[in-house]
Amino acid sequence: MSNMDELRYLRDVANDPALENARRKFKKGVKKFRKKLSRGTRYSSVLKIKREWQRNISGNAIIGYEQFDPSLATVLVVSVRPEHLGGDILLIDGQHTSMMDIIGNCDHLHDTLELHHSENASLEEVEKEEAALYKALNTQNKKLSKLDIIRVDLFLKEEYAIVFNNILVQNNLNLDGLGNPKGDIIPGVGSRFILCANNFAEDFSHYILKAVSFMREHWGDEQNPLKEIPDDMIYGLTTLFCFLENAGRIKGGSTNGLNGKKKSLETWMHLEMGKTSMRKYTHNCLGGKVNFKVVHNIIKEYNFWAMEKAPTMTISKDFLHENGIKDPDKFLTKEESKKLPLFPTDII
Repeated sequence: MSNMDELRYLRDVANDPALENARRKFKKGVKKFRKKLSRGTRYSSVLKIKREWQRNISGNAIIGYEQFDPSLATVLVVSVRPEHLGGDILLIDGQHTSMMDIIGNCDHLHDTLELHHSENASLEEVEKEEAALYKALNTQNKKLSKLDIIRVDLFLKEEYAIVFNNILVQNNLNLDGLGNPKGDIIPGVGSRFILCANNFAEDFSHYILKAVSFMREHWGDEQNPLKEIPDDMIYGLTTLFCFLENAGRIKGGSTNGLNGKKKSLETWMHLEMGKTSMRKYTHNCLGGKVNFKVVHNIIKEYNFWAMEKAPTMTISKDFLHENGIKDPDKFLTKEESKKLPLFPTDII
């Protein structure tokens, strides 16, 4: 068999049985684009980048390629702004390719696909089209992180993204450039903070502020302030503070609340929690239900203290579980799970 016998026309592959579902569901014809990208060529040296919604450039990824290889260079997608806005050329997609060209002193002439705008377009209109194109390209071709999507949606003035960013600003936090750029750092990709904001932003965002303030007060001081604020602890403490204020008002949960146990727990938190590392409370909290795991860890430590000081003030895992703070160690069927309150959704 020759190599030629292994080749097939793409149109023949399209008729394979494996693609039957795709042939049936994929719409026929060409989609109408608002803007058709035109072909061009550009040098990397003329390109600019918008910090607010572009991904960080990975030095490790660049090193991994060892040297600029034009045969692997992707076509760059750029936005050519109108002359009355300065005529800048913004790089929308292909930033690592361009950066390798620059670092390697290659002065390579890149093929481009270019978004051109109406001559009289406003800056707001231009920026909106740029962000929308960036989001569409990356959503289709390579999976954006949730933070990447929020970053672009903030630029597009999506309400949820504005609320998310405002929560960061109110707490003087910096999550990969979002929020206050000079604020305290949330390390990592912020996945737990995103969950926290999604769960508590609508009616309970003040508990996020309470949690962050508590962390700064108990794990930092004027001489050694807390400059990195882990989001798993933010999520857990936010959940706990919200629970303390609303126990007894959770649909399907206990009606008598915590009574004196609330004050006892708060006393312990202010006296004892800061004496040990936050890692003690976030230990073994990987995976789902991070906030509930942190709450259970905190209550476990509190119960050790309460057993000695005031045994009647302990808080059982079952009480937490039955009032929306699910026990991650309990396996529940779908029916059993439906019978439990959702926290904080079922606060009334």
